[in-house]
Amino acid sequence: MRRLLALVVLGSALAGGAVTAGVGCTRRDTPDDPGAVVDTELLAYLSEARALHHQADLKKQNGDLAGAAAAMDRLVAARRPHDGRAVPEVEEVLADAHARLAELRLERGEIAAAADAAQKGLAHAPDVSYFRGHLVEMQGLVEEARAAELADAGKADEASRARTQAIQLLEDVVRIQDQVIQRSLGARDGGAEGPR
Repeated sequence: MRRLLALVVLGSALAGGAVTAGVGCTRRDTPDDPGAVVDTELLAYLSEARALHHQADLKKQNGDLAGAAAAMDRLVAARRPHDGRAVPEVEEVLADAHARLAELRLERGEIAAAADAAQKGLAHAPDVSYFRGHLVEMQGLVEEARAAELADAGKADEASRARTQAIQLLEDVVRIQDQVIQRSLGARDGGAEGPR
């Protein structure tokens, strides 16, 4: 649901007259800004992303985790607007899609594939953001699953190290998301940041 909300917000912002220059942009009169530029390429990409997330939701509801993961695989492999140049909205969609892919792989018991998806997602969220925090959270959940698998295999020392790593990663999530919250509060309060 968080993913869908983020995609809807991004799509709505763009449809409402976001100003972007470049290929795939057209002039569109909007009530708020006559002559605003709408990035049709980006809107199409966001629509494709929403459709693939919906498809993943439906497949998961039908118990088809492999199909849900395949929908996310399609999204992370989809052609990107503006010749693949880094566009913040696209990077957020990709970070989020990798996090969801990691989650789906983890639900299927594919620990290594889940770890790989989370790691690849971090390339799309290099700075402190909700998306980076969510990917680090997925890394923590992967380590937690790895610890359980190692414990079941009788490898107590390795399981203990994996649990310690999971705890550290989840603590990193708390730190990252706290920074996101503090920045948001600081922006609302005119730039004054609260205590860290």
